[in-house]
Amino acid sequence: MIQALLPFLPLLLAPQEETHPLTGLPVHDPVVDAIYAEEDIQVMETLDALVNGIGPRLTSSLNLQEACEWAADEFRRYGLENVRLEKWGTFPVGFDRRHKRGRLVSPVKMPLVFTTNAWTAGTEGPVRAALLRAPRNAEELAARAGTFGGAWVVCPNSRPRWGSDGDDFRSRLGRFLDEEGIAGILRPTSGELVRTGGSYRIDADALPTRISILVRRDQVRDILRFIENGETVEAEFDIENHFRPGPVPLYNVIGEIPGVEKPEEIVIFGGHLDSWDGATGTQDNGTGTATTLEAARLLGGMNLKPRRTIRFMLWTGEEQGLMGSRAYIKQHPEETERISGVWVHDGGTNACHGVQATPALQPLFEEVFAPIIRHTADAEDEVLRFRIVETEALPAGVGSDHDSYLSAGVPGFFWVQGGRTSYTYIHHTQNDFYEEAVPEYEVFTARMVASAAWRLANLPEMLPRSDIRESRRRLGVYLEGDTSVVRGLIKDGLAAQAGILEGDKILRIDGAKVAGSRDLRRALRASGKKKDVVVLRAGGEIAFWFDWEADNAGRKEG
Repeated sequence: MIQALLPFLPLLLAPQEETHPLTGLPVHDPVVDAIYAEEDIQVMETLDALVNGIGPRLTSSLNLQEACEWAADEFRRYGLENVRLEKWGTFPVGFDRRHKRGRLVSPVKMPLVFTTNAWTAGTEGPVRAALLRAPRNAEELAARAGTFGGAWVVCPNSRPRWGSDGDDFRSRLGRFLDEEGIAGILRPTSGELVRTGGSYRIDADALPTRISILVRRDQVRDILRFIENGETVEAEFDIENHFRPGPVPLYNVIGEIPGVEKPEEIVIFGGHLDSWDGATGTQDNGTGTATTLEAARLLGGMNLKPRRTIRFMLWTGEEQGLMGSRAYIKQHPEETERISGVWVHDGGTNACHGVQATPALQPLFEEVFAPIIRHTADAEDEVLRFRIVETEALPAGVGSDHDSYLSAGVPGFFWVQGGRTSYTYIHHTQNDFYEEAVPEYEVFTARMVASAAWRLANLPEMLPRSDIRESRRRLGVYLEGDTSVVRGLIKDGLAAQAGILEGDKILRIDGAKVAGSRDLRRALRASGKKKDVVVLRAGGEIAFWFDWEADNAGRKEG
């Protein structure tokens, strides 16, 4: 239908009689009307091509490089301009997970649900071996020496500490298992979800060799029960994890519809193209990539002339700490003052059915999003009705690429999402496949993003920047994956002021152990206006203090 409207668009886009008083935008926008009249929405086909045709897209993988080139070709096919892959950095080693299979062979045959971390070792072909429980104390360790060679070892409680000279039991266990020459270790998940993570910071000259497998908790319970009953237990794993020598170049993908009145000013819409590789990366963030591409297709086919430039961006390295977006901002400081706003779809397949607005943005957004609200007002499902959500300030620290722009003082928005899908059930887990995506939500979001991009690009002025930063208590750090390792610092944040560095591992906050972002948030929400934070750096602990009331932080002496 959009193609059929093309000859009439110059007439449709002529000055309208009825415009909004604040923005001058047309009350009945013919471009938005055409988008909502379009029946051939191809977002699910695009998602299928990405996650099933290409597959998961771990940063540094061949799949990600293929996806970047494919996305750029799609932008060009849609008629976008200034399409490019822009290099933002490198990783020291490339990693490709080619396949993984695992099963219990005896006393029963059972496929195992498992993962290994990215950038870790796999097997050299299928390895079938006995499953033995790891020693639970020093006495067992001494008594069972010489019995673990070639075995898969189940470590349900004490995770071995590899390469440590310490004398605690975990360090002794790590040295013992190395000396025994085991096939690898199996650890249980904390619940029924198997989450994939990993650290890219490995040495090309000393690649990982230890095999560590994370198996679904209920299956580990079954294995331990068989072992404790005295049965012979065997498992077979075939895990092909492939390393490629680096440095591996990494790119963001960019395509634009140039503005005609203020081409130097930009509105940005996008998501991150990379994913973890335990499944196919559909929800995180194939869905956001697909809606970005479909919005670009819808607008690109209409030969539009927006007031300012509409930029579609697909960042990479997001899962390792917003690396692609942070690097791009550093590489292009001249753009920061010319970006009106950044809108990111990275919350999974649920419908992007709202936008947050500060008091300064509220009247503008009421006019900008009015046609979208009108087109969705009669939806039977309330989830598919767009709304504006009032907020005192734009939330930072959500953990997606808009955070990078908020840290640089640019209005950054994470769409408000809702629907029937459980994000937790899919996010970074074994369930992140195409079948979990909801077509009506994806179609809804693609139409909304295209319409919002057009409307926001045509505001008379850039968005105001007052009240964009949230004042919630935060350290000002980005963590790597599901760990407590600092992989980035917010510019001028308290952590940077205190002297915390990238690579530091946060151990404790006010004595509470921190293993990941959830622990971090819980510790910061606890009562008290001041906090003591302990990090691990170069094998030693360093203590810092944070005072949010005084907006100050520093390193503790002694």
